[in-house]
Amino acid sequence: MRCSITLLSTMVLIAALSWAQGPTGEITGTVVDPTGAVVAGATVTVTNPSTNTQRVVKTNSSGIYDVPALMPGNYNLKAAVPGFTTQVRNDIELQVAQVARIDFTLQVGNVTEVVEVAGGAPVLQTETTDIGTVVENRRIEDLPLNGRNYLQLTSLIPGATTYGPPAAQGQGRMGGSRNDFTLNVAGQRLSYNHYTLDGVENTDPNFNTYLLLPSLDALQEFKVESGQFQAEYGRGISQVNVTTKSGTNEIHGSAFEFLRNADLDAKNYFDSKTQPIPPLKRNQFGATAGGPVIIPKILRGKDKLFFFFDYEGLRERKALTQTATVPSALWRAGDFTTSGTTIYDPMTRVLNAAGQLTSVEPSQATWFPRAASPLLPPPSCSASNRCPISLPTSWPTTF
Repeated sequence: MRCSITLLSTMVLIAALSWAQGPTGEITGTVVDPTGAVVAGATVTVTNPSTNTQRVVKTNSSGIYDVPALMPGNYNLKAAVPGFTTQVRNDIELQVAQVARIDFTLQVGNVTEVVEVAGGAPVLQTETTDIGTVVENRRIEDLPLNGRNYLQLTSLIPGATTYGPPAAQGQGRMGGSRNDFTLNVAGQRLSYNHYTLDGVENTDPNFNTYLLLPSLDALQEFKVESGQFQAEYGRGISQVNVTTKSGTNEIHGSAFEFLRNADLDAKNYFDSKTQPIPPLKRNQFGATAGGPVIIPKILRGKDKLFFFFDYEGLRERKALTQTATVPSALWRAGDFTTSGTTIYDPMTRVLNAAGQLTSVEPSQATWFPRAASPLLPPPSCSASNRCPISLPTSWPTTF
């Protein structure tokens, strides 16, 4: 029993921390009567239909209500006060980091009468000066992406490009896919981006690139903001706010496998014409699952507590064709006359009392190091000095 209570307490604590850290949105507005006079004390209920969670607030003396810290998703709103009909607005989409303004105009009547407003004016961003674009879940999952990097979709955002050169310092010290990805927003440098994941810092402190790259199937949506945004985002000229999915009252999940194989590929331009295609076997796979937390005889989490799990793995075995320079046949036979450089014999050095080199004799040797010969492929050209060749270089990648 004690273990069950500890487990339940831990899960509640994690849920509370996740709520506090989320990149939440906000719904605000004004409630007025038919004459335009404000209605104080009106009850506004915000409901998430996927989890049945509710937030209830009342309008202040100015008729204003405000519901902060709402996770991205669809919401149903209801405004009610005695002496007026109840008004309902359904399927209000709230995006990440959005402040949506929804106003109500109540009609005189019985509070038990419900008026549903459908097809109202579109929700406009009038509460903040933020300039940003949201890439929603449908585009994240449906658009093709090479390597399943959702940040490639930032190229769809006005004023953003992902085709700039990578930072030279990051390439020398860090390298890898994180440095190869480049994002320039509104003409700013790569190092001026700031990344957050579910409200948590996701920016490399050294090179200002992203730290973690979640699986595509785990993402709800993300938003790229530039210009004058709120102080809560801190540093950076542009903000990349990413939010992940959460569980709902319905159990749902998915599984995927993406395969790339050398048998399905054409030859690279630099591949040998007589040799097989360098091997490539790439498997990218994973699964997601979400729903209410259910602990038999202890907890039924429907409408209360939810979970979401995702996993993605990558197994890659590949070989790349690279150009290398090897000694010619003459050099292998010990004939270095075509090198254009005099080769000296270090055993003939003459030093003075100060240890300075005064003379050295040219080498008379006509041999090539036997230990190095097996390590170097034979030349593929008839040049008298150096020959460029194509070598398949392979290594495994697993995570």
